[in-house]
Amino acid sequence: MYQNRERRRDVTGYVDLTDTGALVSALQAILVERYPGVDWSVLRVLGELFDALYQGEHPDYLGCEASYHDAGHVRDVTLAFARLLAGRELRWPDFSVGPRLALAGVAAAFLHDAGYLRRRGDRRVSTGAAYTRCHVSRGARLARAVLPTIGLGDIAPLSARLIHFTNCAVPPASLRVADESERAVGALLGSADLLAQMAEPDYLDRCYYYLYDEFEASGLAGSDARPPAGMRPYRSRDDLLQRTPDFIYHLAGPRLDQDFAGSYHYASVFFGGPNPYLDAIVANCDELARRAGDRGASAASA
Repeated sequence: MYQNRERRRDVTGYVDLTDTGALVSALQAILVERYPGVDWSVLRVLGELFDALYQGEHPDYLGCEASYHDAGHVRDVTLAFARLLAGRELRWPDFSVGPRLALAGVAAAFLHDAGYLRRRGDRRVSTGAAYTRCHVSRGARLARAVLPTIGLGDIAPLSARLIHFTNCAVPPASLRVADESERAVGALLGSADLLAQMAEPDYLDRCYYYLYDEFEASGLAGSDARPPAGMRPYRSRDDLLQRTPDFIYHLAGPRLDQDFAGSYHYASVFFGGPNPYLDAIVANCDELARRAGDRGASAASA
């Protein structure tokens, strides 16, 4: 049986993704280089808020109950976002989004999946995973509520708007933003969310076991599934895995390339060479094809 484990290292192997403090140090190093002279100590406060929320230590919210959209995933996405942002700033120095928008983006990354968290006293559902369908809008509302409590009320509405760029069911072009710089940062966040999860070394197993569990809890999978109109439910774990190529090639791919204007390429600028996220995704696609071939061979010999 596959055992859940937080990703211990990021895609490069250098950042410990089980430690929010290590993540914050990495974020500070990236942002200080891009925006010298700016005080980034607020990142520590953001990290403390994140830990309180996800560890069940916040007075208003229970801890994370989702196995796929867990704390490790959020740390991974937040680091990927900062790298894409830095790559964009390096590539287009005359069109910098500036430190305020950068901070709003980091805050949005930390909170983009907080919509899976249940409020204390919530008895409508037995697990936060049941909020899969509405977690983006819930996360945006949570951002508006909690950011002012740590002195970031001025960016709370902005961070809330950015979170909506992680909603794969909504065309990014339809989202309302203040200006094109905000839209660019939203594209970076949406790209980071997709890149980080698809690049995880155990992406396929996490989909098979944990993403399926979340879909089942929210009525999108299983024998009692009640998906929205136009969506075919996932009938089994194998069904989800067999349909994963469709997600990668027909949803995530066009969203990254077209809707987000290829913003994932800024990782190559940041690293000054190959994009390790893409390399990891290609490896996962190869493994997915291998597993499909094994299933086909087993079926043929049955």
